Amino acid sequence: MLLDRRALEGIGAETTVAVCQSCEEDMRRQSDKPPRYSLANELWIGDRLWVLQQLTFPEQLLIAHLYPRVYVFKLFPKRSGGVRDVSGLQSAMRGNVTTFDQNMPAIGSMVDGNLMPRRPAILASLITITFIGVGRLPTNWLRTTFRVRREAVRDALVWLRSNNPKYYGCIQISEEHLAYLPMDDVPIEIVSVIRQSDDTGIIDQEAEGYVPQDDDEGGFM
Repeated sequence: MLLDRRALEGIGAETTVAVCQSCEEDMRRQSDKPPRYSLANELWIGDRLWVLQQLTFPEQLLIAHLYPRVYVFKLFPKRSGGVRDVSGLQSAMRGNVTTFDQNMPAIGSMVDGNLMPRRPAILASLITITFIGVGRLPTNWLRTTFRVRREAVRDALVWLRSNNPKYYGCIQISEEHLAYLPMDDVPIEIVSVIRQSDDTGIIDQEAEGYVPQDDDEGGFM
């Protein structure tokens, strides 16, 4: 059995091992297969370095090789004391998966071979945002989730090219493409896809069944 030393507590026969709930459930089953997320199953990736962990959602898309899905963000404030407060928008995210056809030729046309990062124009084809509520969406809210930082993208690509030769060893870091990215702001390609609806009744209809309505759950998207 392969174990991470940091998960071990105690000495000798008194040693205990800390495992996640998923691995514990897999080990309790009568099966010859290794736990789903174990190192033996090649799905344990260990700690992510800060250079990758810090990347925002659009920054990750800009350095991706493939785009198997698009992302629909529906933003709405949770109800607290009978009132929906826009300051609670950024507490958490929940969602579901829907399958539909994509215009892959159009998306593929934006991918320039081994040149990285991708041009920010591709973000408008991969992300759509709808704000449901009365009043204006707070401008500072978008930065938390959708900001793009040019140097953070550059640092991630440099690290990946040096440490992940299988998938990033052949990439060319394009200064021209980097120049299209903001130094630290929400790209206009994302701002341009934001839509707003004041039909707050949709919130209750769509949230029923999988989005908690309790006040202490925080805000959800």
